Amino acid sequence: MEIRLATPGDIEALCPLLTEFFAYNAGLQPAYCRAQSGCGEYPKKMIENEDSDFLVAVECGAVLGFLHINQMKTPPHDSLVPHAYAEIMAFMVSAPRRGEGIGAMLIDAAKQWSRARNLDYIELFSLVNAEEAGRFYDHENFDTVGQIRRYPLTKL
Repeated sequence: MEIRLATPGDIEALCPLLTEFFAYNAGLQPAYCRAQSGCGEYPKKMIENEDSDFLVAVECGAVLGFLHINQMKTPPHDSLVPHAYAEIMAFMVSAPRRGEGIGAMLIDAAKQWSRARNLDYIELFSLVNAEEAGRFYDHENFDTVGQIRRYPLTKL
């Protein structure tokens, strides 16, 4: 198993897993998330962006998991302590390979990526009904520091 930065040559192998990621989120939150193909411009643009990367878990040429990470800054509000941080935008391990430590290896690589950029912390958004993901993030010592709440103004 190798954890490394994705290259444009990995996009074709990433597509099925990105498609699985989008379908998983759409299944959990169909009012807000869409199932779609993972083969659009998204992975290519993020791989080429200097403040963004895909970390991939590769075995025998197959991508078994990925983590999309961005370098971010807090908004310039006087009431906020300024921070440069990493945000995990998308994270998925192929369903048949979960529980093998691949996710933990990707999180470790995200920590290394963030430390190499002298960032202050790593942040992520997880759907509230993604219970398996919540248990994983608890195990990896991610703290819950807030909640996102929505009031729908129209029937979704």
